[in-house]
Amino acid sequence: MERGGISGSVLDSPALAKGGTLALGSFKPGTGAAADDETDRLSVQIVKGINDLLPGENTPFKMQNGNASDPDFILEGYIEDYETKGHSARLTVDGEIWSRDSGEKILLFKTSAVFNLKVQDPKQAAYQIGGAIARYIGSQANGSTP
Repeated sequence: MERGGISGSVLDSPALAKGGTLALGSFKPGTGAAADDETDRLSVQIVKGINDLLPGENTPFKMQNGNASDPDFILEGYIEDYETKGHSARLTVDGEIWSRDSGEKILLFKTSAVFNLKVQDPKQAAYQIGGAIARYIGSQANGSTP
């Protein structure tokens, strides 16, 4: 899988460095992605990749479990583009972490990947993108100063 890297920006360094409970929302279809079962499956895998890998990134965020009260922050995103041509596919996602209390965004991110469908299942690529997002969040949170 070829990755274009993750770009983004930290909008509130102190909030990102402080952390708190984080709820993962879905990655909804954006303008270049169909609202269908395939996009839903990709969304689930992106969220799974974030959920599986973010705790290992030593961030100040704790993943919200089903019994928790309201989270401090919410991560949501969009699958902006998903297209296949022949044996290759391109998946582009963007998202944000925002404060539930203030509604203010604290982190923005965007990434894309091109992969060979003969070698990699789209769900695997989506899971890897979720992992890359988790690593990005970790690097930004660990590099922030309160």
